[in-house]
Amino acid sequence: MKAGKSMRELTEGGGLKTYLDRRLIQALSHPIREHILAVLNERIASAREIGSELGAEVSSFYHHIELLEELGCIERVESRQRRGATEHFFRATKTMFIDDEEWKGMPESLKADLVTCTLQELFDDVVSALEDGTLNARDERHVSWMPVALDAQGWAAVRDLMDQTLVRLGTIQEAAAVRVAQGAERINATMALLAYETSDGGPTTASA
Repeated sequence: MKAGKSMRELTEGGGLKTYLDRRLIQALSHPIREHILAVLNERIASAREIGSELGAEVSSFYHHIELLEELGCIERVESRQRRGATEHFFRATKTMFIDDEEWKGMPESLKADLVTCTLQELFDDVVSALEDGTLNARDERHVSWMPVALDAQGWAAVRDLMDQTLVRLGTIQEAAAVRVAQGAERINATMALLAYETSDGGPTTASA
């Protein structure tokens, strides 16, 4: 009887199903790389700046930056001379978002876990902003809650609008990152988009 394939043969054979970019999976498989990629999705930054925020020496985590660069998840956008050394600045080339096709291919249990984790992170972020006094720091802040009644066509239109908004936010963020790198004030902010089905008799529209 023919012996079954080893786990190595299975993983290297290229026949296994996947629903996420393998490079992104490898990038996010270590918490330091996940943090670096999260930072560089927010703005252009150097290893020195990231190390300063973490309270760590660059030499202790720079190999993670090199791997992210090898995987094509980040790219160098600028180099500056600082105290006789060259400081490289990076930005993300891959977002931490999951596109529609990847989402469709995921098991329902994993989808539920990802939604729960995302909501928990959002709740934690809001609580932190309340405690730090930043949630209401700006008069032009925006908080909206809008229950609506839709049909299938309206739901699809809302979904498309949110997708377009997310893309537009990415474009705005990239332009802002360039200005910040050139000396503009950096404003840390959270943008949240939610759309989900609710039971009848939801609350009335509210905004601030």
